[in-house]
Amino acid sequence: MKIRTILAAGAFAAAMCMAAVSQDQPQATSSGRQAASQSGSMNNNGGAVSEMEKTFVSKAAQGDRAEVQLAQMALQKSNNSDVKQFAQKMIDDHSHNQQQVDSLAGQLSLTAPGDVSPEQKQEADRLQSMSGSQFDQAYARLMLQDHRKDVNEFKREQQMAKNSQIKQYVDQTLPVLQQHLQMAQQLNAKVGAGHGASSSQ
Repeated sequence: MKIRTILAAGAFAAAMCMAAVSQDQPQATSSGRQAASQSGSMNNNGGAVSEMEKTFVSKAAQGDRAEVQLAQMALQKSNNSDVKQFAQKMIDDHSHNQQQVDSLAGQLSLTAPGDVSPEQKQEADRLQSMSGSQFDQAYARLMLQDHRKDVNEFKREQQMAKNSQIKQYVDQTLPVLQQHLQMAQQLNAKVGAGHGASSSQ
């Protein structure tokens, strides 16, 4: 009688263990599927995105927004045909670049900044207080400085970026920025902006 009781108790314990194991298995399988899905998403997006790459994308988005805003200001404030022509080119190209970088950020599950940086806003406020040739020269100098900086940053990212989608974006955008730099140099010469107009990197 005692032996039958022990056997029954053992069978009951074994049954409880098997039930517990069967309950745990679906959770483990579900977690495995989720991890595999996340890994696949990462690969589909060209690889994991580093903090440096995230910063680059954010700065690129802010840069495009700043260029468009400043160019719109130039169209309103300047009476110089060369400045107006340059500004319209900036609006056309940087609006397109902005769409590209916003799309890139979405594909990488990043949130692109919706506004310019505080420093860029400060520059815009400074230009807003100017008029006439003073505005034209200050705008031309700022465009030269900005595009030198942009070209250098994009060249550096071209060498260091690991994510394939970011590399593709950089390869497509860098020639446009290099063209803008040449145009900014020419504009500085035309409006007599002087400092920094003739040198390039």
